[in-house]
Amino acid sequence: MKAGFAKKKITPQRPCTLSGYAAVREMEGVHDDIYVKTLFLSVDGRVYGCISYDLLAVDSLLIERAAASLKEQGIPRENVLVAAIHTHSGPGGILETRQGYLRGARELLGDIDEALIGDIAAATGECITEALENMQEGRLFRMYGRCSGLGSNRDDESLKGNDSLLCFEVWSGQKKMMLVNFACHPTVLHEDNHLCSADFPGALQRHLKAEGYEMVLFLNGSCGDISTRFTRKGSGFDEVERCGKLLGDSCHRLLEKKVPWEIERIRVRQKNVKLRTKEAVSLQEARETLSRRKQEYEEGIRKGVSPVEKRLLENMIEGADADLRYAQNYDGQTEYEVELNFCRINEDVFVAVPGELFSQLSNPLQDEQTHFIGYANGYLMYFADRNAYRQRYYEALSSPFAEGEAERMMELVKNEIQEWRNEK
Repeated sequence: MKAGFAKKKITPQRPCTLSGYAAVREMEGVHDDIYVKTLFLSVDGRVYGCISYDLLAVDSLLIERAAASLKEQGIPRENVLVAAIHTHSGPGGILETRQGYLRGARELLGDIDEALIGDIAAATGECITEALENMQEGRLFRMYGRCSGLGSNRDDESLKGNDSLLCFEVWSGQKKMMLVNFACHPTVLHEDNHLCSADFPGALQRHLKAEGYEMVLFLNGSCGDISTRFTRKGSGFDEVERCGKLLGDSCHRLLEKKVPWEIERIRVRQKNVKLRTKEAVSLQEARETLSRRKQEYEEGIRKGVSPVEKRLLENMIEGADADLRYAQNYDGQTEYEVELNFCRINEDVFVAVPGELFSQLSNPLQDEQTHFIGYANGYLMYFADRNAYRQRYYEALSSPFAEGEAERMMELVKNEIQEWRNEK
């Protein structure tokens, strides 16, 4: 086996907005650079890999250009995962907001910035080329464990989160990197931040660099309902560093039980499923609900609710606002096609989902050999469970899908995983 990896800066060099929160935020500077990172493995003459962006999400605007760069290198698109870490302090303007399901989220995601997309695509091509040119005899070490205290269910603290932590130490010649798969929204920094940052995954990179790792490639998991809302001790850069160090320390502890991982076989498969969209409520109903949520918030402030209760009231406003945007932009489309990607490496199965999957949906399937990667190969916003719809949570109101459709999708995922488990 051979391995090669590389990273390139994609920090905006011109004025832009930051994406991820309802408030429009002009970027006022850079706290830490953001990157595109690539990792490739050559096994039995075939090349597989992943591309990770320090961005909120990626869709066809970047994925198609990355695919063109891969094609120039003779690498099939289906052999490479393209994902984003989901920082809410990265540049906007890189997602398709002119039409389709993201049109209603234009305020959060920004108007398309063709120049920025071109810059990121060019850096991606360079990063792919460098990683492939640097391929050397490689070694892999696998580690699995837990990271407690970083994330929890962000809507209901009593619900189970997901603290599973999967790491791979990858050696290419004498250089090493770490691949980290963990589920948690990188939203330590809130909407009052105007500096570009990769949030806690960036701090994780800085922490592990001191351990000799040239690169850390972070792959988020099923974190649609997981964040630091109930675990963080602030929303500034000191807290970003604390959270990054907490995750880095957990990775470091796993090194004590790392085991060599010889790749015997890799298989990839794509499955598409059509999910029904939800019907939009009337504009009048949406406006009345938003007005009521704002009144509830003001009443809570007068009563002196706790910071956590205040954030939950804000979440209800965000949900009502999302419902209004959906009603304003509803185009009558009755279904969207969702691309699910499966990769089996030895006995481990990786499921890549193009959006924000709830851990409440993936937890019953996830174990030490079954792993989920979110924000991968597209972005269809939230895949929320029925409870989120019935509670009127922001995530469900932001989702384009009807109640119960995410459960139906997970049945397909379950069957696919079982089918692979039964194969010899």
